[in-house]
Amino acid sequence: MSLSIFYESLNHQDNSDFIHKILLVARHGHGVHNDVMEEVGSEEWKNHWSKLPGDASRTWLDAELVEKGVEQATDLGKMYAEGIRHAGFPVPDTIYTSPLARGLKTTSLIFKEIIVGQGIEFRPIVKEYLRERLTNHTCDKRRTRHWIQASYPDYELESGFAEEDVLWHADQSESNEAHIARTQELLEDVWRHDSGSCIALTTHSFTISTILEVIGAPEFRMGEGAMVAFLVKGEKFNAK
Repeated sequence: MSLSIFYESLNHQDNSDFIHKILLVARHGHGVHNDVMEEVGSEEWKNHWSKLPGDASRTWLDAELVEKGVEQATDLGKMYAEGIRHAGFPVPDTIYTSPLARGLKTTSLIFKEIIVGQGIEFRPIVKEYLRERLTNHTCDKRRTRHWIQASYPDYELESGFAEEDVLWHADQSESNEAHIARTQELLEDVWRHDSGSCIALTTHSFTISTILEVIGAPEFRMGEGAMVAFLVKGEKFNAK
């Protein structure tokens, strides 16, 4: 039995107080910031290079994918398309993406051909809370609303998306507890307002960790350019 058929059977069996959704959680491909971290080491990256916008030859403020990351995301899209054709993998009803450049590009590379091939409009939704944990690293500062709209005109920005990045600050970092709270708010919003059964989320390493925490899944670290499916049971707030 395919995951999508199993999901449908659960929603028919359960009472209306519970809603099951399939979450396809993808991590962006390898970015320029990942290259630099590997070159200089994690401590040197954390203490010095991460606070700079780039060096003489590269920019990692809102880090973009390097060729390795493009290949990872492209290969993942091809693999998932094969799964749809031959193994009953579900086609996402809605795709949500981080506003950071590496997430936006990864979303396109994984899902665009899949969605267009189904005769469906490719219209990912950019959600601020899918971004990486807020630290003083410049790779996690996003670009403007205008840049996103100009670079990805087929993407939809969620309501209230600000022109400038009002969340990132060079002298502040987000606690794990605060990050978990915003991920909880993100998923509650999806369950409350999105009727889709299969939801794709393109995001980042630490945000994936908070998703695992919120949905009660075992903790593990996902590699770059990878994706995992979860079947999640949500309970309505007014159920009791």
